[in-house]
Amino acid sequence: MEYDQQKDVVIKLFEMKQEGDKSLLISIMSYSGADPKLQITRMYKKKDETMGYGKMGRLNMEELQFIKDYSDDILDIMKKWQSKSS
Repeated sequence: MEYDQQKDVVIKLFEMKQEGDKSLLISIMSYSGADPKLQITRMYKKKDETMGYGKMGRLNMEELQFIKDYSDDILDIMKKWQSKSS
């Protein structure tokens, strides 16, 4: 089965903007109505001025604190969404 971008739903996006046109993105995603999953990525501006995305990699203290600050919200949203699909 081929991936269909139209079936990939962003339930909630949390963004931590950083210096130098960089961001840490925490997304709650659902594909084709399935249970939600958490995705953590980095967004950055490439030399050609387009946006690129990469793996999360290692976290610094500020990034970890950002995730911690939103962890209860993330869990609540995922639980509510999961109960809707059950």
